[in-house]
Amino acid sequence: MDTVDVHSHFFPQPFLRLIRSHGGPHGASIERRDGVEWLTMPGHPPVPLAPLFVDVDARRASLAQAGITAQALSLSPPMVYWAPPDLGVALARAFNDGIAEMAQSYPGQFVGLATLPLQDVPAALREMERAAALQMRGVYVATTVRGRYLDAPEFAPLWELAVALDLPVFVHPQTHLGADVLAHCHLFNTVGFPVETAVLAARLIYAGTFDRHPSLRVVLAHAGGVLPMLLGRLDHAHRQRAECRQAIQAPPSTYLRHFYFDTVTHDDVTLRFLVQRVGTQQVVLGSDAPYDMADEGPVERVRRLRLRPEATASILGGTARRLLHWELKPVVKEG
Repeated sequence: MDTVDVHSHFFPQPFLRLIRSHGGPHGASIERRDGVEWLTMPGHPPVPLAPLFVDVDARRASLAQAGITAQALSLSPPMVYWAPPDLGVALARAFNDGIAEMAQSYPGQFVGLATLPLQDVPAALREMERAAALQMRGVYVATTVRGRYLDAPEFAPLWELAVALDLPVFVHPQTHLGADVLAHCHLFNTVGFPVETAVLAARLIYAGTFDRHPSLRVVLAHAGGVLPMLLGRLDHAHRQRAECRQAIQAPPSTYLRHFYFDTVTHDDVTLRFLVQRVGTQQVVLGSDAPYDMADEGPVERVRRLRLRPEATASILGGTARRLLHWELKPVVKEG
């Protein structure tokens, strides 16, 4: 069965070379410790550059082991927002060029999700158009840029251009509320990230983003965080409080059709709830590979739900193919 993982991360060599040569003055570096290279970027814990993060052959082998036909590749937080605008543009171009080359070499296995230098919105829009010309199949953004959520007015052109280019926008949490109380036991990730995703999704709804852009498609990481659990509460607030009706007339849950949710739940019961709450057509396979918080068996997790065959096929790959406008192709390059 065709399986498409929409949530995975990779660091192409052009991006890493630019970090080595220009990142130092801005707090970004690649250093070797105890035989392992570590990538450090401001605002994010260091990442060990294991082969699955940087080596194409290792990544391809991992897909075969996981039963994944194809994978969308993206940068991970902190994106390039930490860099001065000129360096941010250069880093985004280096990442997008590297991923586009990988996708062109293995069109049956990889597609790219573009990263954007959103600290400079006009430059980000230019890069989005360039990425579309490179056949990138979506854009990958964080929930905030330098403390500003993406529902802020200055980011309105991002959503407008995404619709014009027919590109889905994949959203990954980056910062989080309550940093001082989530600093231990990985709570910034396990608790902070799911809340952060829901905060942005709700803000986009309440800002009227989807009323202005009825064809906008947004993919939420980590199964949408806590958003699916909060839909009833959001709808109740919409009924009870006037400020929740200022920009939208319909209840927040009616905007679910604009969102897609990956399967990264780490729990069969939670995934079943997600499917029941948002519908099989809004759920797409994700792994979060190759981070330590990745779901190591996402395909089998979906199959264990024992849904109707057509629903299983939709979650595992059919919906992602339609979302990305990515038809099934053979892998053409070897070596």
